[in-house]
Amino acid sequence: MPVLQPGGVSTSVNRQFVSDLSILKPQYFPQFIEKYGAQNYAQLLEAIGMKATVPSRKFGHFESRGKLHDNLKVSSISGGASAGAVINVEVDAASVSGTRSPVRLGGGLDNAKNGRQYKITGVTDYNTFAMTPFDSTEVGNTTVAAADFLLLRGISEAGEASSKFDTLTGLVEEKSFYTTEIREDFTITDRAKIEELWFEVNGQPYYTYKGLDEAVRRFMNNKEFKLMFGKPQGATGSTGLIPQVEAGGQVYSAWDQASNFGVSHFHALSRLADFNGGAQEYHFLMDSYMRSYVDDGIFASYTGGAIQWASVGGSQEVAIKYGFDSIKIDGITYHLKKYLPFNAEAVYGVAPASEYYKNFGLLIPMKEGRDAQSGDKIPSLRIVYNEVEPGKEIKVWETGALAKVPTSDKLELNVHHMSYCGIQLFGANQFLIAK
Repeated sequence: MPVLQPGGVSTSVNRQFVSDLSILKPQYFPQFIEKYGAQNYAQLLEAIGMKATVPSRKFGHFESRGKLHDNLKVSSISGGASAGAVINVEVDAASVSGTRSPVRLGGGLDNAKNGRQYKITGVTDYNTFAMTPFDSTEVGNTTVAAADFLLLRGISEAGEASSKFDTLTGLVEEKSFYTTEIREDFTITDRAKIEELWFEVNGQPYYTYKGLDEAVRRFMNNKEFKLMFGKPQGATGSTGLIPQVEAGGQVYSAWDQASNFGVSHFHALSRLADFNGGAQEYHFLMDSYMRSYVDDGIFASYTGGAIQWASVGGSQEVAIKYGFDSIKIDGITYHLKKYLPFNAEAVYGVAPASEYYKNFGLLIPMKEGRDAQSGDKIPSLRIVYNEVEPGKEIKVWETGALAKVPTSDKLELNVHHMSYCGIQLFGANQFLIAK
């Protein structure tokens, strides 16, 4: 075999050692998804713009304490023994806040049980009042009883030249969140540096190492685990999405986990969403087992097929890349996604006899509100960062004798990844869990 000529060429070597996270910001980048998989939901949220930076570890906002319109649960009644007679009502403790309640003189009431209507004609205290039936033939002690719900219908029939009525002041509560530190380090010695992996981004050649590639994937996954499943350690620890929904969201548990999750279950989820101010679109993340039950239930009802590709907050391409498909029931579009981090078998290769997230589903509302003061858009949730350095949500740096700028005399390279992040929910009551 002849010697191949030439043996070398005149050129410049233009390659650079990097960790992926030092060049790729968390955004929609198809090659990044193909490399690290489509199971990172936090990455999707960032890809569709649901993220923000805050200056401190603690952050938060205020939310309305309850519904815009109030009700009064009846504890007991007296009076109302004859047609049109005044009914004296004592309000259940569930309808008051301390020594305050929504009772106000002149307010209209509607009994949710039977549609009977009344007007508050006397207020003794925050939890006792007198009301008069609109129907002069009504015998109140036969139509109103303990545990009835009286719905406040506002001031009507105020009369000509009426004076002002008491104001109903909405109660608010503070929602506090915290960022946490996510870190992953990689160390490689001089002999081990031969394990190079080559790749190219926008025509620029780079190289990395097999162990570092795995460290980066662990970093991304560990961030996902904390943001999705994490529980706080201490009073100022960061709480993940699922524990927040379990504490403040709606839980649908009527499914027996042994039969198909069919249309009737979707109807029930839609009612939960409707009754709690939910969205017209939901991301429905479910484990592998539940996804099988959902598919079987849907196809049993819609034999011609009901699944469609749809936009998932971005584009059809994003939906397909991240493994979503969609179905519309009761005017709500459910974007269905098999979320394998729910299953230990997929992530860790073990099959526990009992598994908390088996047959588990999480429904995340996709909607935007507006800040009453600034007018800024407010998403249903977002990933929140403290900037490690100005403009940087993830810091990557090197130490050791083999670093670009050596920091010691030991022949090793240490690559460090660091991020301060958390997750913020707006209106947790609109999020749903199915199990």
